Order: sequence, then structure tokens, then C-alpha cells
Amino acid sequence: MNTSRPYQSYVYAYPHKTAYRPFSPGDRPALRDLWRGERKDALSLYLHIPFCEVRCGFCNLFTRIGAPDGLTGRYLDALDRQAVAVRDALGDESAEPVRFANAAFGGGTPTFLTADELGRLCDIAEKRMGADLRAVPLSVEVSPATATADRLAVLAERGATRLSIGVQSFVDDEARAAVRPQRRADVEAALGRIRDTAVPVLNIDLIYGIDGQTPATWRTSLDAALAWRPEELYLYPLYVRPLTGLSRRTTHCDRDWDAQRLALYRQGRDHLLAHGYEQVSMRMFRRADAPRRAPTTTPARPTA
Repeated sequence: MNTSRPYQSYVYAYPHKTAYRPFSPGDRPALRDLWRGERKDALSLYLHIPFCEVRCGFCNLFTRIGAPDGLTGRYLDALDRQAVAVRDALGDESAEPVRFANAAFGGGTPTFLTADELGRLCDIAEKRMGADLRAVPLSVEVSPATATADRLAVLAERGATRLSIGVQSFVDDEARAAVRPQRRADVEAALGRIRDTAVPVLNIDLIYGIDGQTPATWRTSLDAALAWRPEELYLYPLYVRPLTGLSRRTTHCDRDWDAQRLALYRQGRDHLLAHGYEQVSMRMFRRADAPRRAPTTTPARPTA
């Protein structure tokens, strides 16, 4: 690996599929055996919804566009069965307490589900897994197109403490360049609906390094996000991964692009620090007066 370049690759917070060895038919350990001896008093619960209305040009995650013929319902059926199996594998509550410290719904786009389906998702977390969503931090990823009032109302009522919206850019041309067709007016409307829920933590994701982006347009997106006084802001560099939409359209691999991204990152960092945000990591910035929360299991990547 060429370590002289500042942007190498995207690092996920969970093991890649290639990290697991293949199992032969007679070499598949029981899930209950794998959990035996593990601490279960501060578990993290993550439920994955692999549906989106569109696949962003930078996305290489496990998701699909659309869900025809009741596929979301069948997926929730399968998730329900899986939750029952996992909870059973955790063992007898009387022998060892099973407690959840935090929960997250990610994807994909969890709010691709209807309001009723989101209620069922919460039921799976609570009734199958035994997580008390009103007693632990619950983070949910949303997209501008699916952050409707009825969906958000379900999440707020069921205990969501953090809503993370993937805006990426408030400049329409840049959104299209990232293969994320959306209008700033629709993004602003979605942010207004999120704030109306009174969920305590709003996170906005922004991406720097998009084709056509300049320091001036980056400042436009930063200021547009700051106008909503989000408790958290994530600044992500654009990565072009193999087999993504952008990989078929661009050839970003030169040092000039590295330098551009690094300059935009420093501009964004300095701008947020000057507006009362604390830097928590390379990507994460928290408003200094924002409520503290426990970490969630949301992967370290741009949200929907």
C-alpha cells in the first residue's frame, strides 16, 4: 500500500465479508455455542434494511433499488425469524442477564419502509430481541425522500434519540454528480420535518471531493447544514470504489484529487470548529452544547 497518499480506502467499522472463512457442512458451529461465555450485559443491536429508492454513485453497500411484490414484508418476516433465532442463542435470561446498551437501524434506508412496517421493525427489536428502545440510545438513518411525517412520527414515538440524514451536498448539481438526484428544497423540507419531531440529536452527513465542487460550493453546503444547528455533522471524503456507479464514470486516482479533498476537509474542519463544534474524529463533529449520547452501532459511512 502506498502510505504516502492521505486517502487510501474506505474502512468499515465491521468485518468485511472476506474476513470470514468458508464453513464445510459438518463444520458449522451452533450460534448458542459461539455466544456461550460472552458478556451479554451491554449488547449493541443493529437491524439492517437493504432497500433504497436509488443507489448513490458512491455506494458499495448491501442494498437494492426498490422492493417489488411485497418484498419488504417478506424481508421483515425473515428478519423476525432471524431475531428469534439470535435471541434464543443468547441463552436463558435467568442464567445470565441479556441487556442492550444501544440500538441502530441502518441500511440501505430504514425509512424506505412504510410507517406500519417501521412499527413492525421496532416490534422485532423489542418483542423478539428484548431491547427496550425507549431506554437506550436509538439511531436511525433516513433519506430526504423518505423522511415523511408519518414515518418520523413512528420513530419518535418508539424512542429514536438520533436521526441521521444523508444530505451529502446542498448544491443540486453536486448531488447529481454523486448520482444522488435530489433538490435542495426537498432536503430542507425533510430537515424541517425532522426538527418537528423533537428527536434530540440530528446528524447531517456531507461529502467533499464531488466532481465540480469548489471551496465556495463546499462553504454553501456547510452553511446550509449549520443553519439547522445539527447536534452532529459528519464530513466524509468521496471514495470511488470498484463496481459503484461512479467507478464507471470517473477515474479519480491522482494526487491532485487527494490534494483537493484534503484542502476541502481542512476548510470544513476549521469552519465547524469556528461555529462551536468539537471534533470527535476525522469525520465526526459534535456541537459543543449538544446532548451526549452513547455510541451506536451505525457503520462509519455516509447515511442514506
